[in-house]
Amino acid sequence: MAEVDLDYVTPRFRDFSPGEFVWRRSGLLREDGYRRVLTSPAMVGAYYDKIGFRREGDRFVLDL
Repeated sequence: MAEVDLDYVTPRFRDFSPGEFVWRRSGLLREDGYRRVLTSPAMVGAYYDKIGFRREGDRFVLDL
């Protein structure tokens, strides 16, 4: 399991394409054995639901 402590994208790239690549397309986390990603409870979730995360209590969760 991995936990996201910081997720920041500059205004120019806030169309969520960097997050799409990191969390879904790259496969790097899964290749390293991670099966689940959790956001910090303090994380603002403006785009997580658009890239496959689901709300679970006060966090967003992505099963890899």
